[in-house]
Amino acid sequence: MWGDYENETLIHHHKMSKIYKKRYQRAGDFHNSLYSLFGLITVISSTVASTISWGSELDETERFILSTITTTAAITAAIQNFYKFQENSTNYITTAKTYAKLQNKIEGVGNIHPEYRKILPSELFEKVQERFDQISDSRLEVSNCMVRFLYNNKKDTESYLEDKHEKYKKILDIDKIKLSKNYEKDISIDTDDEGSDEELVVKE
Repeated sequence: MWGDYENETLIHHHKMSKIYKKRYQRAGDFHNSLYSLFGLITVISSTVASTISWGSELDETERFILSTITTTAAITAAIQNFYKFQENSTNYITTAKTYAKLQNKIEGVGNIHPEYRKILPSELFEKVQERFDQISDSRLEVSNCMVRFLYNNKKDTESYLEDKHEKYKKILDIDKIKLSKNYEKDISIDTDDEGSDEELVVKE
């Protein structure tokens, strides 16, 4: 049931879930940093402007400085609201967590020796692809430019399941018997439809 092609497909799904998880984690962190940065500038500018305005009568230079600071505060606040940094950060982090759940479920299957997996590859891959499609339909898309220059990392494409499956090929029959004792329970794949956070479930 689980030949080289099926194992390679499983590894591919593991890599893709990891890539998207890392991508959306970075996007969430970046937008959260922008929210904090512009928020800090707004607070400082507003505080300084208030302090200056409380003083004695201002000369022309001081009025210009006050006007500049007030404008800066208004602009940074407007940028925060327009680009929705905090809202986007929350959405990206939520998507990253969803991909992380899917990655964990795939690893739950990959950590079992192929000869002792009681899940049909076709059944697993159908559910995994269905979950990928669901996440894709509901996620907030990230900028392709940002993905290319900021959100990607070459290490994201690495999967420990590759080395694990190479070891599976070399394992002795006597060790396979020992491994089989750890995987005697049936495992099935279902989709949990409760709530909006639908996830792939590996049941034992």
